[in-house]
Amino acid sequence: MRSVQIHHRTDIGKVRTNNEDAVACDPGVPIAVLADGMGGLDAGEVAAHVAVHTVLEHCTASQRSADELRVAIVAANGEVHALNAVRREQRMGTTVVAWLAIGEDRCAVAHVGDSRAYLWRDHHLTRITSDHSMVQQLVEAGMMTEAQAARSPNRNIVTRALGLDETVQVDVVEHDWLPGDRWLLCSDGLTDLVSNAEIARRFRDNPDPDALLERLIATANELGGKDNIAVMLIA
Repeated sequence: MRSVQIHHRTDIGKVRTNNEDAVACDPGVPIAVLADGMGGLDAGEVAAHVAVHTVLEHCTASQRSADELRVAIVAANGEVHALNAVRREQRMGTTVVAWLAIGEDRCAVAHVGDSRAYLWRDHHLTRITSDHSMVQQLVEAGMMTEAQAARSPNRNIVTRALGLDETVQVDVVEHDWLPGDRWLLCSDGLTDLVSNAEIARRFRDNPDPDALLERLIATANELGGKDNIAVMLIA
């Protein structure tokens, strides 16, 4: 397996008092996982951390396939759902997005909710995931434009999340993984405020991975920082 660097940052933002985003990675597999928790008190934070570490534990260097990634996320759903059965006063859930190398030139991307994955290739940014959200359903049905969705007060209402039900539907896609590719995983604390065009501009202006992630977070905070922000870059 070729060498991979995984860079990551999380930021509390300008409004929230705690950070419900979580990231975890293992460059040796390699795998990267990001989650955006939801719930009262510390519930969202707990759900996000349980999710990323459960996925990481299930995917090892000897278990690398799209199916294994799906199984890992289903297992994370079970862990968070079990916590809900115990902590009834703090119902919790979390989104998740994960990237896993499954060969020298192939990878798998899986997600539940509205945390996203992007691919930067040949100076072009492509969004890989489609949000599991109310407004995305309206966009796909032709009832709302992308611009309207970005401004909608309902844009943060997700239609899928880990932990809310005993079962969960996980979207998984396999993708070419070429030399020079850069993969961005991020929570909606970034994408609610920073447009795809602006994310692409930051890629062009910041070839250094750490500088890129710091600039993306700074941009979200400059635009209000209304939510926690989590970003991961696989390069």
